[in-house]
Amino acid sequence: MGVAGLWEVLRPAGQTQSLTHLAVTQGFEANVGGRRGFRIGIDASIWFFHAAYGKEGENPELRTLFFRCSRLMSMPLLPLFVFDGPKRPSVKRGKKVSGNAHWLTTGMKNIIAAYGFEWRTAPGEAEAELAYLNRIGIIDGVLSDDVDNFLFGATMVIRNPSNTLSGNRAHPVKNADGRDDGNHVVTYRAVDLVSHNDIRLSRGGCILIGLLSGGDYHQAGVQGCGKLIAAALARCGFGDRLLEAASSLSREELEEWLVTWRNDVREELRTNKSGLVGSKKPALAKKIPDDFPDVDILLSYTNPITSETEGKPTREITWEKEPDIGKIAGLCELYFEWGVKDVIIKRFRTVLWPSAVQRILRRGVMEKDEKRRKGLPMSPKKSKTTGKLAPGTPSKMITKYFSSMKLNSPSKDNRKEQEYSDTESEAEEDRLIVKIHSSRRHASTDGILEYRLEIAPAQLVRLAEDGVQGIRPPIEVDAALDDTEDEDEDEDCGKQKGRGKKPPPDPESHLRIWMPACMVETVEPELVEAFEDVQRRKLERKTKRSNKAEGKKKAASAA
Repeated sequence: MGVAGLWEVLRPAGQTQSLTHLAVTQGFEANVGGRRGFRIGIDASIWFFHAAYGKEGENPELRTLFFRCSRLMSMPLLPLFVFDGPKRPSVKRGKKVSGNAHWLTTGMKNIIAAYGFEWRTAPGEAEAELAYLNRIGIIDGVLSDDVDNFLFGATMVIRNPSNTLSGNRAHPVKNADGRDDGNHVVTYRAVDLVSHNDIRLSRGGCILIGLLSGGDYHQAGVQGCGKLIAAALARCGFGDRLLEAASSLSREELEEWLVTWRNDVREELRTNKSGLVGSKKPALAKKIPDDFPDVDILLSYTNPITSETEGKPTREITWEKEPDIGKIAGLCELYFEWGVKDVIIKRFRTVLWPSAVQRILRRGVMEKDEKRRKGLPMSPKKSKTTGKLAPGTPSKMITKYFSSMKLNSPSKDNRKEQEYSDTESEAEEDRLIVKIHSSRRHASTDGILEYRLEIAPAQLVRLAEDGVQGIRPPIEVDAALDDTEDEDEDEDCGKQKGRGKKPPPDPESHLRIWMPACMVETVEPELVEAFEDVQRRKLERKTKRSNKAEGKKKAASAA
């Protein structure tokens, strides 16, 4: 979508990167705005397009959206979905655009809200609004298929890695091991487009390419002018001049100014004075019409309808929301044929619990950040029975942020007693994170340090069960699951096949998941210390055995 062929022109400036690595290093660790996540904008209409590929089961389109949101939640990303507004163009790509909301809008907003993501409706086109929000720093990047984000002024675009895109099928994104792991993306930054010697394109240059070679608002462009010639003219500075004039002149002044500008473009094509066009193009110079570019189309790119142009204050986004596990379970019951309690819990074990743990860790870090700002004590409480620090994330915090269910709420009369009981028992209660088993640096995350955590999901299971109302008849668990979801993941995130089907595990049995070490170190320093102590002892034993063997070898050779 957008300007055909422009992605190919920009490809040399693209940086292949693990989306997890991007979210962790530039989001969680950089901590812009104190939110501990990478703020990413998403055009909802593009997700509607991809959802149409869903064909399985009841509400296949919503099923696709559901699993995509779960994937986003598995990384420290803070998504903002933007929907097209009432002032979007009436015609796009040669087709009339309906003024009605997309039929998936309500269901998608329900899913977005349950996952704790943000959404808003743009005054006009979502991609123009996203570019504006990116430009003023409300979001860090735009996840998109559409190159037009750069024409609207975006500063960073993360190209959607979906294999449904023909460009991605032709150029699959692979990790350092040469594998298409589904976690790697290509990122493009406006500053790199300008500085890269093979590209040297600004926003104005991209707009000129769209006008000359054809884009969403006028697909034909100028007859005979392809993307390479258009890019050469952009490098001559014609796009920058055009953008500056369109941004500063009145419509009447602009139309008068364009007369001289057009003649300059024709002169460059006739003479190749700059040497950038490659050769003289007198025939093409004659094809530049006297009404090029269409001023309305030009202004659609240079001055699109956004919150800024409408004079609407940009609503502050706090990024405070968290996924509501009970609501997510309730939506599964409402929308999907497998929406019965046992099957939901079975699916959540692989689909949701790792993502939920990541968000819980992020929230734990944010609470510690807040305590540090306020000068409050950071040390966790010790158990009164054992005198030891209780490991893992307190269940009180999980209930507070990750569920809207108000079951067994204390009454006014016994609230003080309940609060006292909570304080006394907090260090004694079951915790989410039990132990660290191993560490790794994997190609799927570009080598960030990760810990293999043992998780006790009992509380997550209870939160999910509280959201299920029992409106569907029971079904067999195995019959409701895909074969791929019965396969276990090995230490390298590959799937182990050939083991045969296993019976469903106990929903509350412990499981192991990989998490970024930097998140675990802040929330669970005692567990990290215990793990590192074990690793030190192992290394000492290994070194001792090695030295002993070496000594025997030397003694034998001396004899």
